[in-house]
Amino acid sequence: MKNLIFIAIAFFAFTSCSTKQKKSNKLRPTGVEFKKETLKRLGSRGDNWCITWAKDGSQIVSMDDGNWLDLPGANYHNHLYRIIGESDNFRREDIPNYPDLSAGLDKGAGSWFGYGIVAVDDDLYSVISKTPGTSWSGPFTGIKLLKSSDNGASWSRINRNGNELLLGVRDSMRNVVNSEEMFFLEEYGMPHQKQPAYPFSFVDFVQEGQNNRAAKDGFVYIYSPEGAKANKLTLARVPKNKIGVRDEWQYFTKYDDNNQPNWTNDINQRGYVYEYPEKSSKGHYFGWYSWLPSVVWNEGLGLYIMVNGGTYAGYGMTDSDKDYYDRWMHTETGSLGFWYSENPYGPWEQFFYTDYWIVDNEKNRTYQPKLSPKWISEDGTEMTLIWSDAMKNEKGQSHSVNYIWNQMTIDIVLK
Repeated sequence: MKNLIFIAIAFFAFTSCSTKQKKSNKLRPTGVEFKKETLKRLGSRGDNWCITWAKDGSQIVSMDDGNWLDLPGANYHNHLYRIIGESDNFRREDIPNYPDLSAGLDKGAGSWFGYGIVAVDDDLYSVISKTPGTSWSGPFTGIKLLKSSDNGASWSRINRNGNELLLGVRDSMRNVVNSEEMFFLEEYGMPHQKQPAYPFSFVDFVQEGQNNRAAKDGFVYIYSPEGAKANKLTLARVPKNKIGVRDEWQYFTKYDDNNQPNWTNDINQRGYVYEYPEKSSKGHYFGWYSWLPSVVWNEGLGLYIMVNGGTYAGYGMTDSDKDYYDRWMHTETGSLGFWYSENPYGPWEQFFYTDYWIVDNEKNRTYQPKLSPKWISEDGTEMTLIWSDAMKNEKGQSHSVNYIWNQMTIDIVLK
């Protein structure tokens, strides 16, 4: 009997050690390889391609300042499109009943720009950010939340109490800015030097597979740069059936000793999940329009992958309010980095970073990198990177060359 006990103990110790060894030997990302032969640019003008994976298998993408399908007479501050197919062969369709956020519409009242978009339990949510003026400028003053329960066929506004109001394409209510209509509006700000900016004034959602089916819990996670300190990343979560109720949102404060997040309902107590560089190795500071992450679940790797980048502050690239809040942020090409985590809330481990990302030409002015939540290989090592480019033409006019949809296949290097 004693021998049997001894054998059992030995076997348990061996299997336990073996399990630990397997766990410690699990491969992790250590780098990125850019497959430039897969570089693709298509469509007409546009940028800031936030993207989600809808219930019907299509991807819904948000575009700013353009007209991707080159529709006659259209010039949108923000619009949505549907992508059907795979990364090397897809078609694009208009989503015609999305509220008309056209450039110059109603003497500037339509100065809205779209970022966060997510598909959750058959609903689509789209977040639009309001500029302080009547055209592109910053920092944003707040966000309005839109919802579709019929895969984009119709849209409603959700106010902070969860009440929905159906919006027609040209409904006048789409441009109303007040505390009743806005989900956040000039709240909880802090100064950069002297001029304030606001958290959650532009956001993006964690993409947890098709229609949020890969979610590990009942929450939806929302990342946002701290407006006045854009290199500091804030995070909120909300029960997936309460997205439109502001009082249900919880805000990250800090990690405990076991790297588990602490949460609060008091946004004033918010902390930071991650701090990106404040400036480059050359001393060039990043501006307010920086560090909006794209986070997707990678089933093959069993990890969340984050891509992010900073844009440089004005023409001087200093830490002054003048440069930090300048509407121009492409004096240098933007930075690019990749991180991974086992959880949608982190903590995050960096596995690639460069201060100045050049794609195929030293004149590139890259910004707003994104990852497709759908176009991922079965083993997780191959993903599709999407980005914007403000490259100038021969006459020196910016946003003229490559100011379209840019995509490239990347390989995640594992060790």
